[in-house]
Amino acid sequence: MPRLAAPASSILALALACTAALPALAADIPVASRPDAVTVFPDGASVTRRLTVSVPAGEHVLVIDDLPLTADPGSIRLQGAGTGSLAINAVDARQPRPTERRDPALVQRLETLKDERQSLDDRIAAERVRKRAAEALVSPGTLAGGERGLVIAEARQALAAAHEETLAADRAIRQAEQAQRGLDRSIAEIEAQLRAQPPRRLEARIAVEAAQAFRGELTLTYAVRQARWAPVYDARLVTTAAKPQLELVRRADIRQQTGEDWTDVALTVSTARVARGGAAPVLQPLVLRFHDPEAMRDRSAVSGMPRPLAMPAPAAPAREQAEASTARAVEQEAVAEVGAFQASFVVPGRAQVASGDGSRTLRIASATLEPDLVSRVVPSLDTTAFLEARFRHGEDVPLMAGPVSLYRDGIFAGRGQIGAATREDEVKLGFGPDDLLRVEHQVVRRTDGSSGIISTSRTEEREFRFVLRNGAQVARRVVVEDRIPVPEQQEITVEPLPGVTAPTLREPDGRRGIVAWSLDLAPGTSRDIRHGWRIRWPADKRVQQVQGRS
Repeated sequence: MPRLAAPASSILALALACTAALPALAADIPVASRPDAVTVFPDGASVTRRLTVSVPAGEHVLVIDDLPLTADPGSIRLQGAGTGSLAINAVDARQPRPTERRDPALVQRLETLKDERQSLDDRIAAERVRKRAAEALVSPGTLAGGERGLVIAEARQALAAAHEETLAADRAIRQAEQAQRGLDRSIAEIEAQLRAQPPRRLEARIAVEAAQAFRGELTLTYAVRQARWAPVYDARLVTTAAKPQLELVRRADIRQQTGEDWTDVALTVSTARVARGGAAPVLQPLVLRFHDPEAMRDRSAVSGMPRPLAMPAPAAPAREQAEASTARAVEQEAVAEVGAFQASFVVPGRAQVASGDGSRTLRIASATLEPDLVSRVVPSLDTTAFLEARFRHGEDVPLMAGPVSLYRDGIFAGRGQIGAATREDEVKLGFGPDDLLRVEHQVVRRTDGSSGIISTSRTEEREFRFVLRNGAQVARRVVVEDRIPVPEQQEITVEPLPGVTAPTLREPDGRRGIVAWSLDLAPGTSRDIRHGWRIRWPADKRVQQVQGRS
């Protein structure tokens, strides 16, 4: 049995804790706690609760009945320090029965409805008293006038007043009774829900034994899967300065549906992925054998036999059944802590992330870069040139793939996607059309499958002309991309036409059949690029063009 004894700073390795003190006899000790710190991963989260506890000597059961159903019981851990001696005997995490714990919100709503109904009972009773008082105004003794005798005018006034008060009392009683019927229906519905409602929390029961009274502060941690964060970026390009500048802002989009709100917590996001398992998958051998029809028929006969009934799948855990000077406003930024295999971003101050369909986006990092600007165009698909910023990622913290909002000189230029990158990887971001670069795509020659009378082969030729003109007042670095057919049979030959412009790059980024021309255009100047090819193949065969993959 693990035991802890410490004079001033004992370090516990427990499974839960308590905050209330009871007599030394064995007893349940309820524990109140709430999330204090959360670390969010791309595929889960770790939640920490902080407890100040006082446990008397003797055997006890610590009870924490407000853990979310999404908490992994096997991940519950406790650490802390204190004075005294405490031993942990067993940990039992389970769902309480509906009779043990009901939804507090529904219970509170039910109590409110019952209070409203009681108020209506009081109002009905008061209106009935009012009605009896009105009836007393027109009793025979009152109307007779006693010794004075009947006074007609006073009798009429009494009758009118009694009539008005009686009608008002009856109307108020009728309205109250109608409201009561609606309340009765709502009360019945909530009571039915409470009877049928499954538990919405996980209860942890920890058997402990204190050889002497223990007092200290403990931290409870547990893992949840229904939480994640994903990177989103803002890329702000400024082209009006002497040198272009790019501010890349990294944000964390946090979502959680754990069933508990994270209110006023210390928040950290980490790049570690906790749901991928601890080791690489194990390969099975790949066996080759000769095709044997007889063996195949034997296996088919066996496979045609009735299969034994499969064992039912185990029920999913309940946690799986059940996100006056003016000054510029500056966003707070997280503090990066880079480890050997992951990075963490500690969000300053305290934060809150509600459980539900919404999300919380926080700024975690930023960098100011000097990118290379390129106007990229693919004339065979679109004669519009697009401005592209390229830079080398220079940080130890990797860039995770995610969506990016693009801004060019303060104007929203659209949305894109940023790829994953580690240190020294090249990153490319497009910032919309470059309208000052004019591009024309001209077809110079096109022949389809011609062949001579005695020729044994067919020939096809394609020739194009790309005309580029820089209408800007500054020089442009331009990259033009096109493609050349890629043969997959030796009988098909592809060769460039004479006099075409030789590309400066072939198969950029490993894209098969792609060629590119990189050139600098001075302000107001033009440039022609000639591109074309000739294809030959046997005359008795037919060539099929397909859209291949890079």
